[in-house]
Parts: sequence; C-alpha cells; structure tokens
Amino acid sequence: MSKFYILLFLLSPYIIVAQQTLKGKVYDDVTTVKGARIYNETQNTIEFSNDEGNFSIEAEIGDRLVLHSLFHNKLHITVEAVHFKNTFVFELTKFTNELDAVEIIKREDRKFDSIAVVTQTNNQIANDVKNRPYLYSAPSNGNMDFVAIAKLIGKLFKKKKSTPEISYAAADDFKKLFEKDQFFTPKMLSEELGIAKDHQFLFFEYCSAKNIHIKLISEQRSMELLELFLTYSKEFNTLIEKNTKD
Repeated sequence: MSKFYILLFLLSPYIIVAQQTLKGKVYDDVTTVKGARIYNETQNTIEFSNDEGNFSIEAEIGDRLVLHSLFHNKLHITVEAVHFKNTFVFELTKFTNELDAVEIIKREDRKFDSIAVVTQTNNQIANDVKNRPYLYSAPSNGNMDFVAIAKLIGKLFKKKKSTPEISYAAADDFKKLFEKDQFFTPKMLSEELGIAKDHQFLFFEYCSAKNIHIKLISEQRSMELLELFLTYSKEFNTLIEKNTKD
C-alpha cells in the first residue's frame, strides 16, 4: 500500500496539469453574451455560450483560447490554473461596424427574385452552360435542380452595379479565402455554415452575386464577413431545399 501512495505522489504533478473542464461566463459592458464562440486553438475544439452566457470547454494549462461573437472583438486567453476555480468571468468588448456608406447595398436591390421572372435570362444561362458546365452537371445524388439554382444566381448577377469605384469579391476570391485563411476554414464552411461539399463553389457564386466588397477580404474584416456568410448561407441552403426534386 505504501508503494501506491509513493507512486501517486510522484505522478501528482502530471495529474494536476491534465485536461480539465473550464467553466466560464461571457459578459460585455451591458449584459451576458449569448452564442459567443469559444475556440481552443491548442486542441482545435469549439464551444458556444448558452442563453445565460455560460459555457464549458475541455482545456489544459497553457492552452490558447479565443472568445468572440458577431458583435464583439476577439479576446485571447492563455489558460492558467485560476481559470479552473469555480466559474470564470470573461468580458468581451463591442466593436463598431465601420463599413463605408458607399459599400452598403440597398436591401431592395439585393432581394432575391422568384423563378417566375427568370425567363429573361435564358440566353445568358445558355452561354454560361458552355463556359462553366460544372455548375450545371448532375449532382452525385441525382436529385438537385442545378439549372434552376443557377438561373436564380444569374438573375442576381444582373442586378450588380457597374460603379467603377467599387470592387466586388468574385467566387474565386471566396474559394481562396476558405482554402488559405486561418479563421475561415473548410471546417467552418461545412459545419458552421452548413454548406455541403458538392455545393461549395455554387455558394461562392451566390455570395459573389450579393455584391460583397473586396475590402472585407483584403483588409481581413473577419467579423463583418462572418455576419454576411451566416446570413447568405441560410438563404442559400433554403434555395437548395426549394430546388431539390422529390
């Protein structure tokens, strides 16, 4: 029995630094923050705060955590022993949307038209089929109406403004962003935005038609981009559902 206690004593430093559950509460200067994203960079795990701002995440001393939400700046934390004592409070600071007025597109200009008014784009779609056949090929499950979806996206492109002072991001810009950026990753695209692998480039085409200023990518304005991606991914997935044949 004495040998057991000696072994336990020798191993105690390793037990102390083993993975534990860090419990926290996220506030800003007004109230608790619902839906804050808590990302353990060291272990590549993600959790979110609940309606009361509470969360729990597995971590070890020395792990790097990043906390943020759509409306708050990032908070970088190095996990210390004190963080495991009771529920630790983390405070986020709000950020101000600094998009220039010239970059904001009127909502009525970005409204998505119904299929009934797309007949005027037939010639445009016929040419597009020749240039970009990958958008119109049959999907792997054989039940997606890609032509209908592409027609709708083509209608969006017709609404693009030709103002030379404004540069909009193209589908390839979004593709490169999710391939190379540390924040916008393929995992975020598939899991958090819910975009199926077979539909990802079509989603980039959809975002391109939405007139997103290239500055949001070139200046790494991640929070503003994320807010747009969350909105457009919901619209896009709804479009996919509506154009799925029984």
